[in-house]
Amino acid sequence: MSGEPNPSDPAVRRIGAEGHARDTAALPPDRRMAALITHLERLRRAQTAQMELGTADLRILWMFSDGRARTLKQIAHELELEQSTVNRQINAAIVDGLLQRTREEGHPAQLISPTERGRQAFDDDVEKSLAALRLGLDAVKGDAVDFLDEFTRFVEAFDAGIRAAGELDQPEPSHKEPR
Repeated sequence: MSGEPNPSDPAVRRIGAEGHARDTAALPPDRRMAALITHLERLRRAQTAQMELGTADLRILWMFSDGRARTLKQIAHELELEQSTVNRQINAAIVDGLLQRTREEGHPAQLISPTERGRQAFDDDVEKSLAALRLGLDAVKGDAVDFLDEFTRFVEAFDAGIRAAGELDQPEPSHKEPR
């Protein structure tokens, strides 16, 4: 049985059109999970559209949440992106007032760091995101910690299944918690 939701299934159409996760209850478990994940992805895209920062800016500013300035080369390495891509994203963020360049005396490379505006925009967007997640966790019947433990087991097993199918060749980059 495929894990993809069938768009012709009335319950799948309802979750897409109306956004009601409960409409998937009649689906088999794998299709129900696929429909819920699809709905969750839609919600995340809608939430992203409500944020001040784009995905690239959020990712870059998240990296700076440890308080360390970095060179362009360091940023490219940490984000696992081509330096030309990072250079374009950094330049756009500088124009938008989110990042700044400085040069330490005696060092040839410029350092990139967030501006106060960049830090504030990042903090505001992270808080918006966390507020929605807190609402979701508050709605969990029982213990949210137990739910998160079970969800972690699901994600790890799902990850193993994707890797076994050869869809993920590289290990997942480590994610650090924002400040």
